[in-house]
Parts: sequence; C-alpha cells; structure tokens
Amino acid sequence: MSLLGDIIDRVLFPNREIHGIPVLDGAFSPNQRLDQARRLGGEIERPDDIAPGPDGALYVSTGNRILRCTGDDFDAREVFATLDGPVGGLACLPDGRLLACVSGRGLIALSPSGEIVGKLESVGGGTIACPLSVTAAPDGAVYLTDGSRTNAPELWLTDLMQNRAPSGRLIACNSALGGAKVVADRLAWPLGVAVSADGREIWVAESWTHRLTAFAPDGGGKRIIVKNYTGYPGRLDRSASGEAWMAFLALRTQLTEFVLRERAFCEEMMRTVPSELWIGPALDGRLNPREPTQIGRIKKLGIQKPWAPPRSYGLVARLDADGEAAETWHSRVDGRVHGVTTIRRIGSRVLAVSKGRDCLVELPLGRGAQEG
Repeated sequence: MSLLGDIIDRVLFPNREIHGIPVLDGAFSPNQRLDQARRLGGEIERPDDIAPGPDGALYVSTGNRILRCTGDDFDAREVFATLDGPVGGLACLPDGRLLACVSGRGLIALSPSGEIVGKLESVGGGTIACPLSVTAAPDGAVYLTDGSRTNAPELWLTDLMQNRAPSGRLIACNSALGGAKVVADRLAWPLGVAVSADGREIWVAESWTHRLTAFAPDGGGKRIIVKNYTGYPGRLDRSASGEAWMAFLALRTQLTEFVLRERAFCEEMMRTVPSELWIGPALDGRLNPREPTQIGRIKKLGIQKPWAPPRSYGLVARLDADGEAAETWHSRVDGRVHGVTTIRRIGSRVLAVSKGRDCLVELPLGRGAQEG
C-alpha cells in the first residue's frame, strides 16, 4: 500500500490496528495446554456453538441441525431440530426454549420438543441475515449480534478479506423476541456477546478489529476494554463470579495484514483462487498440499514445527472481571485442536468447540480457573 493509501485507510478506519500485532507473551505465552484437552465423544461435523439446557443436556449446532447431547461426556446424541439454514449461535432461556441463530433467517426460538415457537427476522426495516451469537440477560432481555449486511455467517473469510466498512450490529429484544432495537451499529464481525456480571454492560468481541468493547444496554455509551488482540476473537461466555472466557478463531499474521492492505492483489486472489487456498486465517489445521503451507509451514524430518508461522491455530483465554487475560490455552501449528469458535463454562467444567477438527473438548483447568 502506498503512503497515501495508508493515510486514507487510517482516516476511514481509525480503530483498525493494521500494523501492530501484539506478540504472544505474558498471559498469552504459547503453550500446549489446549492439546491436553480431553475429547468428548465422537466426531461432530463442523460444530459451531454449544448451549447447556436446563434439562442437563448439551445442545450443539452443526450444519443445519441442532443435536441434543446427554451423558457424562455428552456422547449420546440425537437430532433435536433441523432448520432451513446453517445454524450458529445458541442460547437457552430459563423456560426451556432454545434460541438459535440461523443464517439468512434471523433468530429462531424452539420449544423443549424442538418446534419453532418464535422468530426475529428483521429490525429497523432491515433483515437479520447474518446472525452470529445470542445471549440472555438475567432481566429477560435477549442480545443478538448480526455480523454483516452483505455476507452470511458461512462467508466469514470473505467478509474479512473484502475489508469493507464494518456493517455488523448489536440487537436487543425481549424474551418473546419482540421490541427489537439496534443497540450498536457499524461493528466489525461481532462474533462474541455476553452480559456483564452486574448486568450494566454488554460485552462484544469484534473479530476483524481484534477488540473487546462494552456497550450500555440502552446504547447510550461504550468503552473499549481491550483494543488490540493478537488473534481474531470469537464467542464469549460469562460466569457468575465475574470472569469471562473467550475463544479465538485463529492468530493474526503479518502476511495476512499485508494482503488485506494490498487491495489489488487481494481482490485478484479472491477472484481467481479457491477460498480454501486464500492467504488468510483458516479453522482447519490439517495439511492440504495445495494450501499456502501455513504461511511458512516449517517441517524437518517430517515433523511440523510448532513455532512455524500459523495459518490455523487453537486459542482460548480466561479473562478476569476487567477483561484482561488471566491465562490461556494453546494448540500450536502442529496441534490437534484448531479453529475454536466457542468456549463455555458448565458447572466446574469448561468445554470448547473445535470447528476446525470436528470435536468437543474439555479443558484441563489450572487452579485459577477452578476457583473462578
């Protein structure tokens, strides 16, 4: 990018940290703790989100279905509902209804028997075509994130590489999915949403601007909690103790940041190369001989080096009540738990969804997390 182009980019997108990728140190120091996670049950094809139900079951979104999983390791699985679009974010309400984000359809409410009993398809005259995550507040309010006005949830990489002005929204409604209003607009792929422990703020993780922001429920104010992450933040989960958990889709790299700035090259790549081979983040860590080799994949004697520049990666973080990372779990370039889209605390256990490796895992907890 030319100097003039760089200046224009900074003027149009003042909150984007286009050059400064924080190093992995402090609480984010690399480790292999995520690869020590215990796999729960068999493979689930491209799981996206999980939600614990009041009946003790675990609900999992996968493709256009929602699975109901039971048993100590949630390994007894049955189809709870089949919907007419890919299913993403999930949340259970106290009355047993399950809320599901459905691509192109908005927010759907399902009865305990799996029947559709409510819908939220539009707000402010515009459709909700890219619902990403949903959460319920103790006061009965429901908060939903709409990722983009131009791309569906399954086109997340396209949305990143197009590098357009942010068009995501934070939406609020009541438990009957009525009275919908936009709390915040022009968000950059707001994949994570959670209500603060005191109910006074809504925390939103914006993947493409790599930040965590708190909004007032009435939309009257906001504050930046963390301005610049080393990865692309995903879904959030809050516990009664005040701590939070955050999943990361992948780590950022200087090469991806460079491609995002070089618009002519990036647009030619998107036009002529299959999306799974684009120079950008990926959820799957398994080697495709045609991929851009983990952007510098380093192998010696047939062994993948964990410190090679990553294309896919596994990362989750436990945040303190102020939103700062207290500890992290990593699956490095040679690891087996990549593309984590969701992490949730369920009682004394913490479960993560590895969409890149088609599985659910239970994290090994340190003392700090056990006490949280």
